[in-house]
This record gives sequence, structure tokens and C-alpha cells, in this order.
Amino acid sequence: MYLVSIIIPKKRGENIECLLHSINASSYHHVETIVVDEGLERSAQRNIGINRAKGTYLLFADSDWELSSSLISECVRLMRIYDAIYIPEIIVTKGLFARIRNWERQFYTATPIDVVRFVVREGCPKFDEQMHGPEDSDWDRRIIGARGISKSCYYHHDNVSMINYFRKKAYYSKSMDLFAQKNPNDKILDLKWRCWKVFMEEGKWKRFFGQPLLAICVIGTLVVRGIILKLNQKSST
Repeated sequence: MYLVSIIIPKKRGENIECLLHSINASSYHHVETIVVDEGLERSAQRNIGINRAKGTYLLFADSDWELSSSLISECVRLMRIYDAIYIPEIIVTKGLFARIRNWERQFYTATPIDVVRFVVREGCPKFDEQMHGPEDSDWDRRIIGARGISKSCYYHHDNVSMINYFRKKAYYSKSMDLFAQKNPNDKILDLKWRCWKVFMEEGKWKRFFGQPLLAICVIGTLVVRGIILKLNQKSST
């Protein structure tokens, strides 16, 4: 049985009881849980977790997640075929804004906007500690090999208000210039694809136009995020 190292970066004061309970309730029990609470940025704490891990596989989880009971077992089985696994995300926070974000998120699974979460420990690259936000995507681009998608998901208890959500995006956008320098041809830098084509490709347009009110709300959210990105780019020049 393969050991799975679950790496959890944690900020002071965050409650991770729901995540830990879901790990204990998992159908796969051969795991080590590595909680990193060093008062550092997420990227640095994940790197500490990689250094501490002893497992064959790594699962990167955030403190406000809850894992479905079959997720780890399924990922281990899929690793017989693949080298890294995308895991679908379900945002379960209450409220209209959370509903909009969850609906938007379903279009991104296994696209360049998404990142793999379950990987082989040996040879796993480190996260770029100069980035805050895009380090996920930068790290994902350095994962080599075939990629699969699990049917099992994780639940994201993201209790972030609309204002704090955009504040977080503003903070993350400050690292996009560095991401672009390292990944100049990356698809997520193509605003036409990022804000439109990703919803249209592979027949997803049927689902998108099937919910016109949600589609309008998502477009509005993307416009605000685009404005934030442009303003941060201007302030950094």
C-alpha cells in the first residue's frame, strides 16, 4: 500500500478540523498528514511540506477543504495510469456569490486554469516563493507526465465575501508579471480565452448559455478581475 503525504499550509487561527475529520474518515488510511503553520506564505509552507513528506504520493490541500471519502483511494488507483491528477472542486459556501463562483469553477476542471493536486513525490518541483497566487499555475506547468481527472471531488468551504474575494485577487494579480515572464505563452495570459473561449470549448457553451443569469454574473466578475489586473500592471510599471 502506497503512503500518501497530505500537505496542508495553515495560517494562524484557521480551523482545519473539517479537513482533518474528512482525512480520518477517508476509505484510504495509509496517509501522513503534514500541517505547516510557520507564519509564511502558502508557497513557502508547501515547500516545507514537500521537504518533510515521506510518501510515494503528495496531495496538496488547503485548510478550508473537505475531502470526499473515496478521493484518496481513487487517486492512488489512477496513478497506475497517470502521473498527476486533477481533482474537481465544489464550492459549498452559502450565498449567491458562492453559487456564482461554484458554477464558474465547473468550467475550469482540467483546463490550464486548473492545477493538478495529486502528484508523485519523487522529482516534485518546488513552488516559486516569489509568487503569491499564480505559484499554483507556475508549479503545475513544471509537472511532467500524463494527467487524469478524478470523479471524486473536494468541497471548498470558502467563506470569503465578495469584497474580500476581490481584495485577494488584487493581491494575487501583483505576481502575474513574474508568472508571465516565466511562462510567456501560457494560455491563462490570453484574456480572450480566459474570459470567453474557456466557456465555449468542448461543447461547454450549451451549459453556459443554459443559465443566462449566472453567465452574466460570471462575465461581470471577470470584468472586475480584469480591471484589477490592469490597474496593478500599471502601478508596477
